[in-house]
Amino acid sequence: MRKALRRGMPLTVCSSLLLMAVTTEAHALDPEVTSDTTAQFYDVRSPTGETVLARRRLTTTLGASVYDLMNTSTDPNAASLTFRTRVRYDADYGASPQETTVSNYGRLVPTFNRNALDLMYGYVEGRKFLKGWLGFKVGRQYVTDVLGWWSFDGGQVRVTTPAFFAMELYGGLEQRGGFFMSTSRFEQDGIARGDRGGYDPSLYPSLQPQGIAPALGAAVETTGLTYVHSRLTYRRVENTGVSNTSEFVNGIYTNSQYNGGRISSERLGMSVDGTVPQIGGAKSGVAYDLYNARLSNAYASVDAFVGQKLTLSVDYDYYQPTFDADSIWNFFQAAPMNDVGLRGSLDATKKLSVAAGGHVRVFHQQTSNDAPNSSPSPTGVKVDPVPNYFPTAASTFDGGGNLAAKYKWGWGHLGLRGRGNFGSDGDSVGGDAYGERVFATRYILEGRAGVWQWNDKLRPDRDATSFGYTAGAGYRLAERSKVLVEFDHNMNRLVGQRFRVMAWLTVAVTK
Repeated sequence: MRKALRRGMPLTVCSSLLLMAVTTEAHALDPEVTSDTTAQFYDVRSPTGETVLARRRLTTTLGASVYDLMNTSTDPNAASLTFRTRVRYDADYGASPQETTVSNYGRLVPTFNRNALDLMYGYVEGRKFLKGWLGFKVGRQYVTDVLGWWSFDGGQVRVTTPAFFAMELYGGLEQRGGFFMSTSRFEQDGIARGDRGGYDPSLYPSLQPQGIAPALGAAVETTGLTYVHSRLTYRRVENTGVSNTSEFVNGIYTNSQYNGGRISSERLGMSVDGTVPQIGGAKSGVAYDLYNARLSNAYASVDAFVGQKLTLSVDYDYYQPTFDADSIWNFFQAAPMNDVGLRGSLDATKKLSVAAGGHVRVFHQQTSNDAPNSSPSPTGVKVDPVPNYFPTAASTFDGGGNLAAKYKWGWGHLGLRGRGNFGSDGDSVGGDAYGERVFATRYILEGRAGVWQWNDKLRPDRDATSFGYTAGAGYRLAERSKVLVEFDHNMNRLVGQRFRVMAWLTVAVTK
């Protein structure tokens, strides 16, 4: 087994895998098992000191991969078959069962799951079939490109040509919340969907019933070019099933519903990136929302390699919110924002590195009503003008910067970092120092201390200065295995004292 068991695993599972590593006979297949486990214990309190939420969270993932299913590892040009899967369990044992009880109207939190289980991915992948032309994936998988992270259940076919480009076609069902071992994190924004089983039809109509979402996508990208890569991609997702046409309880009539196939999202994107050794690199991309008929994302970045130790960069990002076609938020105007940034990183010595940056954010905003401020009423009497509460300027500017330094030596490191953001509605500024040291190659000590201050100009009474520190201790079981416990304490005048305990078990077994 290789690269196995990272970042924490329950002791029973670790023991079983260690036993397997010792007693299992070697085969041509190359398996891998990995796991990440984190335990958190803390309370979230109101400014009055009353306990609002008690949290006892356990988050763990368990993954398995089997490489070289066709036993062709000795031939780098031969077709190969791989299986990969990972499951995540995210439980909150501190939450009240009443928060998931549908009949308890006073405590129910729609879509909240105290013992959430989801299949992050699980697929079979084939490469270099038909003399290197054909590749494929079947199962739950991710697509990552200029359109963002996305997940679906289905199949993907990829044809790689010797003419330095590849064509990709995929389709299936978008991963959506409310289904078994699924999560809603990859859906388009603007809709809350879930399993409405047990809900009264008049209760929480804003929670839309889940339905399958057929999806289709295609892409063309360059391959085999050393200095440049580009990708043109298209994706369309459909909504099916029932949709509540109102998010509010009528009180007189049963809420009306729409049922039928309809668009959820349709987007087109293009990205290009390239690097010239010892000179620099650049990347850019755009994403266009075809349903909303607007540019949703755009970015550009240029890096200059100034010598071997200094890199200077300029970044630009444009973002305008877009929503699922079923969302009521499509009715409202969504203004874009622009970010412009400068950053640099310097490897001063083999042990010391420094990084700094600054940015400006520009918010666009509406400055007047869409309709005239006054108009005649149905009776012919002129209505008084509506007061104009819109800002006088079409743009609002925020800005800020950051500075960080890190010093590494042997079995330890020390770091400093600070950040400030300043705008017309409020400011936040602060910094912290952190470090870690391993003694006698086994014993780990780590810590962090920081001070942060913020003020909200819309709510001056919420200004505060917060101080926090973290202390941790651990033991290295082996080269890539350790046990670690951290104690976290934060305090300010608004919430008083907050405490958290976190524990990790990191195990790595290789064969």
